[in-house]
Amino acid sequence: MDMVHSQDEDRCADCGWPLRDPYETVSRHPVTEGVVVYSRCACGVLRVWLHRGVRTPPRLIVGGHSTVTGRHP
Repeated sequence: MDMVHSQDEDRCADCGWPLRDPYETVSRHPVTEGVVVYSRCACGVLRVWLHRGVRTPPRLIVGGHSTVTGRHP
């Protein structure tokens, strides 16, 4: 995994892991709107993302309460 990250990206509020670089992809499921991806953070938090395509950034569906935007100490 690439450990070089921007200082202004969203990170896990519990461990500081970058959200756009999931520690583990648990599963992927094609749906009408795109692909639902279940991923796990390094600290174990499960998040659910909706990937709609190449030109649209993934949308965090579940697990957004445990995120922080910007710099991490």
